[in-house]
Amino acid sequence: MNNFPIEEKARTLALQLHKYQKYGDHPYSKHLGDVVEIARKFELSKDIIAACWLHDTMEDCGLTVEIIERELTQEVAEMVFAVTDEPGENRKERKEKTYIKLAKTEKGIAVKLCDRIANLRQSIWDNNIRLIKMYLNEQSDFKEKLFRKDHSLCLPLWKELERWEKKGKVFLMD
Repeated sequence: MNNFPIEEKARTLALQLHKYQKYGDHPYSKHLGDVVEIARKFELSKDIIAACWLHDTMEDCGLTVEIIERELTQEVAEMVFAVTDEPGENRKERKEKTYIKLAKTEKGIAVKLCDRIANLRQSIWDNNIRLIKMYLNEQSDFKEKLFRKDHSLCLPLWKELERWEKKGKVFLMD
């Protein structure tokens, strides 16, 4: 690893890899920044923030665990691997397989929670009923597979996700 701080190294790499991609109608950099902003709001560690920058790079850009380990750290690589969807016939199967490996790492769950909060929040802001419904329909399984009372790092993030879940339900009722 070079002398750049881990967050800046991850940010630079993620923005380069996602530079031509979109997140809905937004540049992908907006989604990445939103995920990181949530991690910072909850004062998560620099390695978690680095993984937040990189959370979609394996899945969407073909980045490998080996490259993340070489460029950053093994811990960041493990978190990014943990949140990367496993192959499957459909979204439900991919998520079920992914939750198995993700459940083994509290820091990985923290990254995923930051991502999920950002996804639901942006769906509400964009008035994207299809995505709001999708995230709300997945919520009980998501929580059942990943919530642990002893994961103190994640408890404030779960509360924040529940807050956005309530907003999504209210939005759909209007």
